[in-house]
Amino acid sequence: MPELLSVCFLWHFHQPQYQDLTSGTALLPWTRLHCARNYAMMLEILEEQPTVHVTINITPVLATQLDAYAHGRSSDEWLELTSTPVTKLGMDQRMRLIALFLDVNRERIIDPDARYTELYRLRNEPPDSWSEQDLRDLQCKFILAWTCSADLQAGLVDRTLLAKSRDYTEEDRTALLEAQQELVRNFLPRLARLAASGQVELATSPFAHPIIPLLIDTDVARSVQDTPFPQPGFRHPEDAFMQLELGKKTVEDLLHQRVRGCWPSEGSVSQNAVAEIARAGFSWTATDEEILLRELPDEPHRVLYRPYRAQTRAGEVTMVFRDRGLSDAIGFWYASLTKEHAVGQFLDSVRSIRDALDRPGVLSIILDGENAWEFYPEGGAPFLRALYAALADEPGVRLSTVAEAIERNPATPMPDFRPGSWIDGNFRIWIGEDEDNRAWQYLRETREDWARFDPTEQERSRMSLLAAEGSDWNWWYGRDRTSQTAVQFDDLYRRHLANVYTQAGKQIPDRLLVPILDGGPTMVPILPVGLVSPRIDGGPPGDLDWASAHHVKPDSGGGAMNSGVPVVTSVRIGYSLSDMYLLMQFAAQADRARDLRVEVRFTSPGGSTRLIIRRDDGKTKASIDPLGPMTWALGETLQIRLPFETLRARRGDTITFAIVVLGEGRLMSAVPAHGVMSIELPAADYELQHREV
Repeated sequence: MPELLSVCFLWHFHQPQYQDLTSGTALLPWTRLHCARNYAMMLEILEEQPTVHVTINITPVLATQLDAYAHGRSSDEWLELTSTPVTKLGMDQRMRLIALFLDVNRERIIDPDARYTELYRLRNEPPDSWSEQDLRDLQCKFILAWTCSADLQAGLVDRTLLAKSRDYTEEDRTALLEAQQELVRNFLPRLARLAASGQVELATSPFAHPIIPLLIDTDVARSVQDTPFPQPGFRHPEDAFMQLELGKKTVEDLLHQRVRGCWPSEGSVSQNAVAEIARAGFSWTATDEEILLRELPDEPHRVLYRPYRAQTRAGEVTMVFRDRGLSDAIGFWYASLTKEHAVGQFLDSVRSIRDALDRPGVLSIILDGENAWEFYPEGGAPFLRALYAALADEPGVRLSTVAEAIERNPATPMPDFRPGSWIDGNFRIWIGEDEDNRAWQYLRETREDWARFDPTEQERSRMSLLAAEGSDWNWWYGRDRTSQTAVQFDDLYRRHLANVYTQAGKQIPDRLLVPILDGGPTMVPILPVGLVSPRIDGGPPGDLDWASAHHVKPDSGGGAMNSGVPVVTSVRIGYSLSDMYLLMQFAAQADRARDLRVEVRFTSPGGSTRLIIRRDDGKTKASIDPLGPMTWALGETLQIRLPFETLRARRGDTITFAIVVLGEGRLMSAVPAHGVMSIELPAADYELQHREV
């Protein structure tokens, strides 16, 4: 049978910018862990089956993060917890290890493993009841859960170690971690070799994965959805082009291969966006079937299976369109079937498409390269291996890269089309709800401020601005979000926006300390149990001096604004009948910082007050705006006394406030991690209400 159908898998490898671009620390570990398990698995299978040709769309924001890990320019808390011998873990670190390393897929990872299940049952026990062996076994189980098993079996570690199920030694932990790290270090060179051989075609996306049509003009969404929109809108076509051009150059430089194809973030296209894709030097792009089929309502479905030629003001671009049903079947449905049943269903669908064609065609299967595999047995490797093999043996079918398929199939003129994405053909995920529109407002205001920076300041902060333009943050805003992840991504988004200012040497606007999430934990009540009148000497907190103050212990799991071991380890807040008192204790990283800047931002009925205490090269000074009396001391702790009148408040007033700590040119911590604290000052009849009888 002649080859009638080119089957083009386009695997989208993407992770958002988890790295804090001021410190180099990744605030979440998923770039590294998905690489070591999912992306490595997919390369392993391609290496096993060299006749299988696919396209891999690797986003620049993923590639640069992997390069940073590979060259020791990035780390994350999860990596530090697996790198540290259990005998050297403090109690806080042990608590974090237990919480984080049990947060894996229970059905696929914990339940099939007797030792992991045993450790899971200890999850509610105090950390000091866990033995060193328990903790070390948990470290090793977590590493194994996030490492490509086929690569391990291929010789990265000794087979006797793989046969173990418990009682791991320090040498075992080191060997497993080194194997995991080797997969991350070698990933980009490994992918480059596959691309150089012609087996893999490299494609890429705009640098930080923004929604290009919305960067050009947020009002473009009006034609496909009836929702409120941010006013004024966001309109920066120059940013869209910069993201596309920089993205292409970054991947070509890192992988030493020419890139011709662009998967626009979330398959989002518009007439203007495709023109910018052409202007950036791409020759083909891809999007969802909805974009095409709604413009050809009277045509048979087989019109989907051909390339189209779009004419733009910047030149010609070939477009291919994703088969939504088959792509989603791999992404969402086949994990619940047996491997044989799933492959059989897919093959039946391919045969139906092939047999219905009246000329050679192109079937585009486009989906993420990591999310689906978490729900498959053995991480999806048996299914994917069998699927490739079955398609390679199927008559009239060829597994092709997108470029190969375009070369073999003449393109049809593309009709005019409305904008949209691969989610329902519109942009509702990213714009239109109150939270989404508020996020666009934050971005617009930051972009306007950035435009007023001088060129040197702009260059220092440009990459944080690009990161904030990414699509991933708005994915988690709106009614369909999940709360824990939404809080983390809200924090990450505001962290990138805040870094635009810190990297330029500017003051972070107060708005960026306020979560975008509706109904989030924006107000932390402060409730002293009585009056205090402590000495202000910078010493440790005396038990009696601060006994009635409210004690806040910042949560090390509080998201991106307070990631890892907190910089501020303890805050005590209290009042007398005339003064407010604050005491802060810091972790070692704050003590080591050459420059330390603590800002406390107050809002009272009388207005806003900003207190700043700086330490530069051992010299300390304080300022307060507006001017007013205060007492402070920075030593083992930072202690502050502020008269109510300095805060422009009276007894009975409610004051809100937040603490921001900066050092080494970056935002180190915010207290609280989300929102502001609130304290009601003692009322005029406080003494009467609290009189002892």
